[in-house]
Amino acid sequence: MSACVPKGSRSAKAAAADVDHRDVDLEPKVVWHDGAAGYVVRVDLAGFRKEEFRVQVDAAGRVTVHGQRPAGHVRVHRKFQLPPTADVDRIAARFDGTTLCLTVPKRPVGAAEVVLARMEEAKAVAELEMEMEKERARWDRGNVIAAAVAAFALGVVVSHKIFSTRNG
Repeated sequence: MSACVPKGSRSAKAAAADVDHRDVDLEPKVVWHDGAAGYVVRVDLAGFRKEEFRVQVDAAGRVTVHGQRPAGHVRVHRKFQLPPTADVDRIAARFDGTTLCLTVPKRPVGAAEVVLARMEEAKAVAELEMEMEKERARWDRGNVIAAAVAAFALGVVVSHKIFSTRNG
């Protein structure tokens, strides 16, 4: 008979067993590296074995990592989107016991795509420059108006001084 467990309460061992049966959902840390030829995506899956998780990639470049450890009822689930330049047909994966490493090559970019990208970039720069020019014009108009108001105020002050010295 245990002196630490009040009468009618469950034992510490039974309470611990309940804790063991609770499901724990993990969202693993994902680290991206963007290189010239491709991306390297590292997913922290410490405590999982290779056969306890799955990786799925759909045609749109959405990656899903999900799995479950039978001991301790720990589940893992993580989704993320690959960039549009990713070549989803040539992804390679490696698991070292703690980290899942996805190597995602970039699609080769054709000359037409490069030209289109440069044209879009030039258009964006031109739009930004036009917006800056409009802002400068507004600033200049504001300065002209401020100068006119200041000149008028100065004229009122000078006039008041002149009339007050004559009438005084």
